[in-house]
Amino acid sequence: MRLNPVVEKLSPYRAGPSLAEIREKYGLERVARLSANEVPWGPFPEVVEALERALGELNRYPDGACADLRNLIAERIGIPEERLVFGNGSCELLMLLGHAFLCREHHLVFPEPSFVLYRSLALAQAAPYTAVPLRNLEYDLEAMLGAIQDNTSLLIVCNPNNPTGTYIETRQLRAFLRQVPEEVVVVLDEAYGEFVTAPDREETAAWLEEYPNLVVLRTFSKIYGLAGLRIGYGVARREIIEALDKIRQPFNVHSLAQVAALESLRHPERLEERRRLVAAERERLQRRLAQMGIRYHPSQANFIFVDVTELSVPGPQVPQALLERGILTRSGYAMGCPGWIRVTIGDAEEGDAFLEALAELRNGRRAGVTPRVIEGLTAESLSPES
Repeated sequence: MRLNPVVEKLSPYRAGPSLAEIREKYGLERVARLSANEVPWGPFPEVVEALERALGELNRYPDGACADLRNLIAERIGIPEERLVFGNGSCELLMLLGHAFLCREHHLVFPEPSFVLYRSLALAQAAPYTAVPLRNLEYDLEAMLGAIQDNTSLLIVCNPNNPTGTYIETRQLRAFLRQVPEEVVVVLDEAYGEFVTAPDREETAAWLEEYPNLVVLRTFSKIYGLAGLRIGYGVARREIIEALDKIRQPFNVHSLAQVAALESLRHPERLEERRRLVAAERERLQRRLAQMGIRYHPSQANFIFVDVTELSVPGPQVPQALLERGILTRSGYAMGCPGWIRVTIGDAEEGDAFLEALAELRNGRRAGVTPRVIEGLTAESLSPES
C-alpha cells in the first residue's frame, strides 16, 4: 500500500466516550455535556415541522447550489449570490480553503490557542505555518501581522476565539485588515459570532468591498442547534468562491440540512431569544465564578475559559474530576493551557451542577452525589467542531 507520506504523519480525530459509556463507567444517572459548545436546545419548532415535511423527498439528490438558501442569505446580507459557498459545516469550508491556498510553498498564520483544525490545514498540505501565541488570552494582532511572510497565502482569525471567548472589537479588526497585504487571504471564522452581544458588532460579510481578500465563515451548528445536520456557509469575492467550487463535492450539503437552515433563518426572533438566554446565563456563571474567587476569561461566545489551577486537584486532572461528578468539559491540555478548562453555556440547571462540582473541587470534597442536570444526547463527548 502506497500511502501519501503526508497522510502517514497525520493523527486521526478520535471521539471521546459516549454519554452512555460515561454513565456506566462512573455509575452516574445523568451527565451534563458541556464540552462541545452545543446549545441546550434543539432546532426551532418550525424547523422540526419543515424537516418532517421534507422526509418524503429523500429519494432526490439535494440542490447542489443551495439556491433557496443562497437567495435568502444574499438578500439578508445585501451581497450578490455568487459571493456565497456552502459546506458540510464550516469545517468543510476550512478544509477547502486549505486545499485551495496551501501547499509546500504557501505559508499559513493562525492564533494559538484556537480551533484545533487550523493547524491540521497546514499539516494536510505539508505547508509551513506560524502559530501566533495569544497574549494574556487576547489576540496579539501586531504579532500576527509580523508573522506574515513573503509566501503567506492564508491567515485565520477566529472571532470570538475558541477556546478563550476573546472578541476583537470592530475598530481593532478593521485596523488589522487594512494592514494585511492584499495577496494574503484572511479567513474570519465566525462560528460563534451569533452569540456576540458587544454593541460595536457589525455585519462583517458586508465588508468585502473594503477588504477583497476577506473570507467570512459561519455555521448553523451552534446557536441554531443544527450540529447534527452539518451545514455552514462562506462569504468571499467571486474569484475565491470559484476556486472553492472547483474542489467542492457536487452534493456536499444534504437536502435536510438545507431545509433546516432555510427555515431557521425565517425566524430571527427565535435567534434573538436564544442569544439573550445564552448571554444571561453566561453573565450569571461569570458572576458566580468571580464570587467563588475562580479566575476566568470574559467571553462573548457560548462557553467560558476557566482557570482551575487553584483547586484542590492539579489543573490537568480537573476535567477527569468533573467527569466523575457527571460534568463533561473540554480540557485545555491539548490546547497548551493545562491549567484551564472550557465549559459550554448550558441551561441553568447544568450551570448550577457545574458550579456545585467546581465548589467541591475547590473545597477538597469527594464526589458522591449525582448532579442535578438534564441528560444529554447519546453521542460522542466531543465533536470535530469543538
